[in-house]
Amino acid sequence: MAKERKGSYEVGYGKPPRSTQFKPGRSGNLAGRPPGAKNFAAALDEELKSRVLVTENGRRKRISKREVIAKHLVNKAAGGDLKAIPLLLNETRARENEGADTGPNQVFDSPEDRTVLENMIARIRSSSPEHTPSPTVAPQTARKMVRRS
Repeated sequence: MAKERKGSYEVGYGKPPRSTQFKPGRSGNLAGRPPGAKNFAAALDEELKSRVLVTENGRRKRISKREVIAKHLVNKAAGGDLKAIPLLLNETRARENEGADTGPNQVFDSPEDRTVLENMIARIRSSSPEHTPSPTVAPQTARKMVRRS
């Protein structure tokens, strides 16, 4: 193949004219997503955090839309809606399983709980075979004495 000169460039399929090609460092989508634009998850989270005015038990109060959805789901499940019950149970099971993975230090973190746990551990350790007093006659010797008699 012949070496191409700087000025010669064959224009064709997949080879646009150099004057229309993107310059180095320039994006093809100049009007693309601006910096700081929110994705769908961020927009959804922001919308769920927004507060609405609700009348509950004759009193008006502002609660988040997330709380409104939770209250509505629980009320429908309690009313016997067969589609809401499994949805609610799946959500509560997921929350319970998240708590099951935590260690005992995270579950029992009050001073009273720690005191109870320390007492239980001390009681278990004191009843283990390592801490039981050994008999005056070794078990093997005692067996030999019984056989000879």
